[in-house]
Amino acid sequence: MPEAAAVGRPRVAVITGAARGIGAAIADRLAQAEHHVAVVDIDGDAADETARSIQDRHRVAAIGIGADVADSDCVRRAFDQLRAELGPVSVLVNNAGVISAAPFLQLREAEWDRIMKINSKSQFLCAQAALPDMLAHGWGRIVNIASDAAKTAEPFIAHYSASKFAVVGLTQSIALEYAATGVTANAICPAITATTMMTHLADELAAAAPDRDDSGWRSEMVREIPLGRAMSTDDIAATCLFLVSDEAAAISGQAINVSGAHEVH
Repeated sequence: MPEAAAVGRPRVAVITGAARGIGAAIADRLAQAEHHVAVVDIDGDAADETARSIQDRHRVAAIGIGADVADSDCVRRAFDQLRAELGPVSVLVNNAGVISAAPFLQLREAEWDRIMKINSKSQFLCAQAALPDMLAHGWGRIVNIASDAAKTAEPFIAHYSASKFAVVGLTQSIALEYAATGVTANAICPAITATTMMTHLADELAAAAPDRDDSGWRSEMVREIPLGRAMSTDDIAATCLFLVSDEAAAISGQAINVSGAHEVH
């Protein structure tokens, strides 16, 4: 059976955009579960710092790699390095992402391209880089971080929402294509999460719609969540840990909301 191929082999997890925020929380949670982790981030110094902290606190190997995961050459070099230092890839968490806001008619083509490249193309490139290892060993887990804006769009973030809808489509296609191989692919769709990205989005929305300041936008984003609070990075990390486990072998092609009932489909 494909699942048996992974038994006894150290599991190596690659997490992109992992120097801070959701990515760092996921890297830490997977390290707690005895995965060796590669912390990949465009900020190489911050990636190194996060990896050192993880290695100091957990009995696993952790490395930081500076890489632009929207660039195919950078992705190839990053995966060559992490394979040489940690071994073949078992788990890929595509977390790298950015957000901005603008009225649709003021949205620049260059900004559309930037968001699509970082949020969507990077996940395509990293999945192509990781899948051969997973297929060779008959076991693998891909978790793509999307957004609840991939379920229901919001004003002023057409480019961001489109990029995250693309992530869900990519996830479903990979899941269907590799369903019988021991490899699963799922997406996590968080609501607004308490990170620096939340603050950045509030600032951007305040600039896009100056009738409200950033504090008004922050309050509104949280008020829309029935749970009554923003998501925490630990909420996302805990979901990810389950999805990369053996117990989640029959779950694939899903876009799982972690949204405090903000999205219910």
